[in-house]
This record gives sequence, structure tokens and C-alpha cells, in this order.
Amino acid sequence: MLIRLSYALNRHTPLYPGTDAMKLEPAKSIEKGDSSNTTLITFNGHSGTHLDAPNHFCEKKMTVSELLKPENIIEGAVCIDIRKNGDSPVIPEDIRPFRDEIRDTEALFIRTGSGDIRDADPDTYATVHPWIHPDVPDYLREICPELRFFGLDAISVAVPSFRQEGRETHRNFLCKSPEIMLIEDVNLSSPDLTGQSWRLRFYPVVFDRTDGVPVLAFAELYG
Repeated sequence: MLIRLSYALNRHTPLYPGTDAMKLEPAKSIEKGDSSNTTLITFNGHSGTHLDAPNHFCEKKMTVSELLKPENIIEGAVCIDIRKNGDSPVIPEDIRPFRDEIRDTEALFIRTGSGDIRDADPDTYATVHPWIHPDVPDYLREICPELRFFGLDAISVAVPSFRQEGRETHRNFLCKSPEIMLIEDVNLSSPDLTGQSWRLRFYPVVFDRTDGVPVLAFAELYG
């Protein structure tokens, strides 16, 4: 059974403040005498469900195509529930009760509940949401030595009201060794994602030397 974790990317996709909106512009038009209709699509690499590569916040660090494959399959991914309100941070103490459940995973996702308002209130989803405290990445390296991907159901691990702390969180995930890449704005609404491990499959929409890229991601349940 496959569960889609990626949101559709379109002109109405919520974006972290300051991110350029998607543009769709006609490149050729039958109406104007061309032989076909074609569209020029422009979007920021950090739009929709996307992956942050280390180069996003770390000078001379790895890019998408240097770290990933066109198809990426991660065994034993885990999603845990840590519900937060407003712009409250997820801190190491929130994760501690799940240590035994997540210690062997390469991909960890946290369902904060932020995704519940994505469609109904996209402005709040993009600006007032749970975020990840800068102490979390090193704590995860300590208890999850195999961890290479971290994702959540908020638009970013950073929130505008704590912008500096959010930058520190990004650097602590992406710039230290081993690097933990981020998957943000993930649809974790399915109840089947918690209480069991599953196979993560994801595909970069653009496979090149970029600092971030939208991904098509799926959870494949075992059995």
C-alpha cells in the first residue's frame, strides 16, 4: 500500500515567507500562431514538499545530485506524533519517550498537527507553526546514529517569529557530520503512518546540483 506524502505543487501552494511564488507563463501559443501550446514553469527549489540539501545553509557542502539518486528508497522510516500549538518548538524532551522506537531509523518524521490547517488557513500554516529547536539535531545524532533524513508536517523547521533560531536549526541539521537532510511541508495526515515502520520512496522533481528541490514522496507500508 502506497501513501502519498507530497502535496501537489501549484500557484496556490503555501510558501515560507520570502519564497518566490510559482509562475506559469506561455512560451508558445497556438492562438498567437505557434504550432503548439507550451508553458514556462518557474518555481523556487524550496516550494511545496521539498528536500533541503546541505548546500542550502552550508558553504561548499553537498547538493541534491551529489547526495541523492533519481529514486531513493529508505527502509524502516518512522513517524511519531508530537502535537504542538502555534509557534511552539519541538525540543529534545518531546522526543525522548520515542527513543526505543526511532533508534534504528534512517528517516524520521514528526507529525505536529500543523498540516491540519494547510488547506483551511494557508497563511497561518506558512507563518505561525511548530518548529524544531536547534538542540534537536545533535540529540537525534546521539540516539539515532543512522538517521539521514528528518521531515515534518510544517512548512519548515524554522518559523518567522524565531528566524535566527531557525537558521541555527538548519545549520545544525545540514552542516554537521553526519548531515541530516530535511524534508519539509510533508503530508503526514494518514493514521497508518504511526505505530509501525514503513519504506520511504522519494524522487527529486529536478535532479541537478541544487540546494533544495521539490520531491515526490511515498510511504510504502510493509505487508
